[in-house]
Amino acid sequence: MSGKSALRRWTVRGLVGLPFLVIGLAIAAWACVRASLPQLDGEAEIPGLSAPVSLGRDALGTLVVEGRTRLDVARGLGFAHAQERFFEMDLTRRSAAGELSALFGAKALERDRTRRVHRLRARLTERFEGLSGEDRLLLLAYAEGVNAGLQALPMRPWQYLALRAKPQDWTPVDSLLVISEMYFMLQSGSVEAGFDRATLREHAGDAVFDWLSPRGGRWDAALDGSQLPPPPMPTSEQLDVSRPHTPAMPATPASGPAHPPASARATDEPAVLGSNNWAVAGTRSTHGGAILADDMHLGLGVPSIWYRAQFQIGTGAGALRAAGVTLPGLPAMVVGSNGSVAWGFTNAYGQWFDWIEVPPDAKVSTRTETLEVHGGPAVTMEVSEIGDAPIVTVEGGRRFALHWIAHQGAAYNLELDRMLQVRHVNDALALAQRAGMPHQNLLAADRNGQIGWTVAGRLWAQPGLPDGYGRFVSPSAMRRDWLAPDRAPQVLSPAQGQLWTANNRQLDGAPGELLGDGGFDLGARAQQIRDRLSATDKHDEASIGALHQDDDARFMKTWAARLLAVARTDAAANPTHKAFVQLLENWNGRADADSAAYRLVRQARLRVLDTLWDAWTLPSLGDRQLDPQRRMRWRNQFEYSAARAVDERPPHLLPAAFTSWDALLLAQLDGAAREIAPDGNLGGATWGAQNASRIQHPLAKAIPALSRWLDMPSVPQGGDSNLPHVAGPAFGQSERMVVSPGREEQGWLSMPGGQSGHPMSPFYGAGHQDWVDGKPTPLLAGPVIHRITAHRD
Repeated sequence: MSGKSALRRWTVRGLVGLPFLVIGLAIAAWACVRASLPQLDGEAEIPGLSAPVSLGRDALGTLVVEGRTRLDVARGLGFAHAQERFFEMDLTRRSAAGELSALFGAKALERDRTRRVHRLRARLTERFEGLSGEDRLLLLAYAEGVNAGLQALPMRPWQYLALRAKPQDWTPVDSLLVISEMYFMLQSGSVEAGFDRATLREHAGDAVFDWLSPRGGRWDAALDGSQLPPPPMPTSEQLDVSRPHTPAMPATPASGPAHPPASARATDEPAVLGSNNWAVAGTRSTHGGAILADDMHLGLGVPSIWYRAQFQIGTGAGALRAAGVTLPGLPAMVVGSNGSVAWGFTNAYGQWFDWIEVPPDAKVSTRTETLEVHGGPAVTMEVSEIGDAPIVTVEGGRRFALHWIAHQGAAYNLELDRMLQVRHVNDALALAQRAGMPHQNLLAADRNGQIGWTVAGRLWAQPGLPDGYGRFVSPSAMRRDWLAPDRAPQVLSPAQGQLWTANNRQLDGAPGELLGDGGFDLGARAQQIRDRLSATDKHDEASIGALHQDDDARFMKTWAARLLAVARTDAAANPTHKAFVQLLENWNGRADADSAAYRLVRQARLRVLDTLWDAWTLPSLGDRQLDPQRRMRWRNQFEYSAARAVDERPPHLLPAAFTSWDALLLAQLDGAAREIAPDGNLGGATWGAQNASRIQHPLAKAIPALSRWLDMPSVPQGGDSNLPHVAGPAFGQSERMVVSPGREEQGWLSMPGGQSGHPMSPFYGAGHQDWVDGKPTPLLAGPVIHRITAHRD
C-alpha cells in the first residue's frame, strides 16, 4: 500500500512539474536563439584591418561600411554578412558544391549527387590559384571578415542549434561557389530546356520542331528593332492531328543523376528567371541626368536574397561612396550606383552551353567523389568526363555530356567589383565584358547623361546559332575559344535615348548568332516597358519608378479578345457563356488582385496552350507525353505558334477531340471556369486569391509549424509574368531600384523579406511592408542608429 502511495505521489509531482519542465526548456531554447543575435553596437575585432572600420545601421538595417581601404571595407562587409546571414551563405556554397548532406543528412543525397557531378569545389579551388593577386586578396580579406563575424557570436547561428550541427569556417573558394550557385539559379533552366529541344528535334524533325519552338514573333522588342519571321506552318503531311492516330513509340526512359525528369502537366506558365531594367539618357530626363531602373526577378524568401549596403571608402577628395545591394557570400556590390555610374542587370538567355553526344569509343576519365552525410557514413559516387565536360545524362544507351561556361575557370573573377571605380558608361561596358559571372544584360547610366547596354560575362568566340539551336553536337564541335572582350556586342548612347531589357532577345544577325538562344522570354514585358518609355518625352525618378508597378495586361488582352468573341457566339442561349461575356466586357484590362476576369483569361489561355502542345507533340514523342513524370513542357515562345493557329484555324492542326476551333476555345474557357471557381462563384475567384504571396524562411518550408513565426504574412497581390510588375506567390521583384547617378538622394531601393536572417533582430522583415505596398524607400541609408567600431585584433 505504501508503494502505491509513493507511486501516486511521484506521479502527481511529475504531472505538476511537467509544465515547468516544458517552460524551462522553452526558456532555454529562447535564450540560446537570442544568444546568436547579431551584434549591433560596441567594439569588435577583425584580423588584417589597416585602420578602424565603422559598421553602421539605419532603421531598415542598411549596412554602412566605412573604411580606409577597399580591403578593409570587404572585411567589414564579411563580418556583417556572417553575423546576419551565415546560415544562408552556408546553404549557398553547399548547394553549389553538392555538400548539403553533410548538414541535412541522407535526405539531401539525391540533390547532392546532381550537383557533385559538376565537381565545382575542385574546379574552383584550381581557379582560385589562377585569379589575379588583387582578386585573391579581396576574397581573402572578405573571408577573414566572415570568420571574425561568425566567431564573435556568443552562440552559433540559431539554425545550427535546430540541426544539431556546427558551422564551418568560410574560405575564399566558398565565395567562388556562391558565383557558381548563381550560374545554377540563372542558367540551369536553359540547360535543361536545351536538352529537351535537342530531343524534340530528333523525334519531330526540323519542320515540326521549328513550329513547336519558334524563336520570335509579334511581341519581339529587340534593342536593334529586329523581328524574326515566324516559322512555316507545318503541312498536313508533316503534322495532322485532326483525326485519331497511334502514338509513336515512347522515348526510352532516361537515367543519370543530373537531368531531372520533366514536370507533371500543370496549367501554369513556364518559369523564367529574369528581370526588368530600363534607362533613359540625360536628353530624356527632366533634370538632364540619365536615370536607371532595375528589378531582378528571383525566388523570394526570408531573408531577402540581397543585402542592402553602402560603402564609404577613404576620406577627403579621393573618397568613394557606393550604394546598392550585395549578395551574402561575396564582397562585391551587385547592383547600385557609385555617384558617377549606376548599373543594373537582367538575366541574359543566350546559349551558354553545348549538349555533347559522347561516342561509344570516346576516351572518358573517371573520378571518385566522396559525399559526407550528417549522422551517417559517407558515400561515394563516380563522375565520368569527356575532356572537362561531365557526363550527366544517359538515355536509351546514349551518353550525353554537358559543356557549360560555368565549368570554365575564366567564367569566375571579381571584375564586377571594379564597378565601384568606373566613371563613364563606356568603361562600365568594357568592365562587364571582362567579368567572370553568370551572363546578364547590363544597363549602365552615368552622371554625364549617357546610357549603354552589353552582355556581362565571358563569351565564346564561336556562334551559338544557328547550328547549335536544338541539336546535340559532337565532342569536336564543343566551343572553347573565348571572345576578346572588345568584340562583345554593345549599344552605347542610342539615338532614341532609351534602353530596356526583360529577358527577351536583344539582337539579330551576327551579334545575335554569337549570343545564341537559351530560351528567351516573350518580348511582352520588354515591349510594354519600351512603349511606356516612348510615350513620355521627359522622365523623372517618379515616372521611371512607376513602371515597376505597371499591371496593365496588354498581352493578356489579346487572349481576352479571342475568348470574348467565341463566348458571344452562343451567349444568348447559354447562361454560363453569357456570364463570361459580362465578366470580360467589364474587365478593366489589368492584372489586379481583385480581378476575376484576368484569372479566367489567364487560365483559359494556359489550357489552350497545353491542349495544342499535347496534341502536336504526341505523334512524335509518343506516350512520354502521357507520363506526368516525363512529359516535356512547352516553352514561352510556343505562344507564337499556338496563337497563330487559333487565329488562322488550320483544319489539320485542330485536335481530333474538337469539332471546330470555337469548340476548342469554349471547352478551355469552360474548363478554366470550373478550375478557378468549382463552387460556381466566378466573380469571387479573384487573381489575388491564386496569386497570394508566400514568402517563407527555408526552415519553415521543412518545418511548417515554424511558418507563423518565420514567414512573411501572405497577401493577395496583382502582377504576373508577362507584364512589367512581375509577381508570383514566391517569385518576383527581389529588389526595385531607381537612381540617377549624382542624384542618389532621390534614388529608390526596396526589397522583400527583410535584411536579417535572425527572427529576433529588429531588421527581420524590415522594409518588407513598403515593398508589398509599392512604397519607394530611399537608396541611401538613413540616420545611423547602431554602430560597431571594428579594430584589428
